[in-house]
Amino acid sequence: MLTRTLAGLSLTLLAHTVSANDVLIRNVTVVSAQHQQPLTQRDVRLVDGRIATVSAEPLSADPADTMVIDGSGKFLVPGLMDSHVHVGSIPGLGFVSSPLAQQHPQLVAAYFDQQPRSFLYHGVTQVMDLGSQDGREAFTSASLHPDFYSCVPIPVVGGYPDTDAEFTLGHSNTFIVDANTPPLEGYAIDASQHSPEAVVARIAKTGTRCIKLYLEDGFGAASHWPLPSDDTLQRVRSAADAHGLQLLAHANAIDMYQIALKHNIDVLSHGLWNWQWPEDKGEPPVSDTLDALIAQRTGYMPTLQVMLALQSMFDEDFLADPARRKVLPPSLVAWFTTPESEAFKQELRDDFGPDTPDDTIHQLLGYGLGRAKRATAYLAQQDYPMLLASDYPSSPSVAAAPGLSTYHELLQMHDAGVSLRAIFEAATVNGPKQFGLADDYGTVAVGKVANLLLLAGNPLSDIQAWNDIDTVFLHGQPIARDSLMVKDD
Repeated sequence: MLTRTLAGLSLTLLAHTVSANDVLIRNVTVVSAQHQQPLTQRDVRLVDGRIATVSAEPLSADPADTMVIDGSGKFLVPGLMDSHVHVGSIPGLGFVSSPLAQQHPQLVAAYFDQQPRSFLYHGVTQVMDLGSQDGREAFTSASLHPDFYSCVPIPVVGGYPDTDAEFTLGHSNTFIVDANTPPLEGYAIDASQHSPEAVVARIAKTGTRCIKLYLEDGFGAASHWPLPSDDTLQRVRSAADAHGLQLLAHANAIDMYQIALKHNIDVLSHGLWNWQWPEDKGEPPVSDTLDALIAQRTGYMPTLQVMLALQSMFDEDFLADPARRKVLPPSLVAWFTTPESEAFKQELRDDFGPDTPDDTIHQLLGYGLGRAKRATAYLAQQDYPMLLASDYPSSPSVAAAPGLSTYHELLQMHDAGVSLRAIFEAATVNGPKQFGLADDYGTVAVGKVANLLLLAGNPLSDIQAWNDIDTVFLHGQPIARDSLMVKDD
């Protein structure tokens, strides 16, 4: 694991710059998933980017260059892992390769300069990017950024997420040719190189930990997009097992969940909010589907923020929240007030009909959010573990914001009825456990990477504590939270 040295970064809470590789946090309360209760009056030493000691006895400040931080009255917790993000997509503009983003290179540059810092500002010290690799280089080359992991996608030719078959063929070598693939006349495609086994083998060579599949035949009641065949899904499952890779699936509808569970998908990367079901088949089998998920121990990402970001485009109070200006560049916020930024909002209006008032659209979008919360509550009532996953930014919604959307996901989980303990575990330890990263992240324990947060409140007592960050520790180096806020661009 690479240890970053953030020499020269000024901390407002310290009288000198950060350059030490030995940090001592004194008299702090440790909150970590392996402990049923907080551990009070602990000294925690960080050496060379990892946790070296957690002691109930006072520790010496030797060597002489040890940086000492007073943790009295504060709470030391693991940094957050957002297990579903898209760092290459920009609120309002879409993916960096989109025509609208290409028309505004200065907005894109300002956004990418700030985005990693905004995640850190809200305590996100690890991210899992699911999907397109756009933006990865800009994110990981930033001087400060959360630790970055990604899943490699297998798109469906002519289906979701790139419904233009020509785009998929031109931008991916991980698509699979199967019985459901539309005709590919005019393309010199070697089908043997696009079998499930060949594609998974190529993906495995990238060093990724997981593969993302797409089980989406259409939004809402639509069913016009092709899906991978059952044979393909089963062969991808077998090939992934052979290479030690996990399988994630984009799915949010009952029938798509059923396909995923049939093929033993490891993680559902969206909550269950699409309850469309044929009327002649009775009531939607929501609880039965979730019971099957529980029985198979399938990972669950509520991604409540997806529906919230859609609904909140029609909420002026939400868009006026000053917290957004702390994590979004001023130039981008200013662009949000232009007619050009309304393109995606207008798409949604068109879906509901040109004469539908905005307040009615806001209400109707709330039904999807409500169903997502009800599914989350059902699992919470059975103490089923979940993953913190904002799917930021799930769409070109101007209501999304880096880091802040992750915090909103925590708030929405709490509002849905998930306990503070379960939220804590979803945010800190469940992601590392799911993706084979628990040796490095997830708990305040000796040997772990020192990606930590010093909070003014206890997140096991108050959900708002997640937004009361004093200091972010990134590989052992302390960063004052306020230094991560947006500066004029």
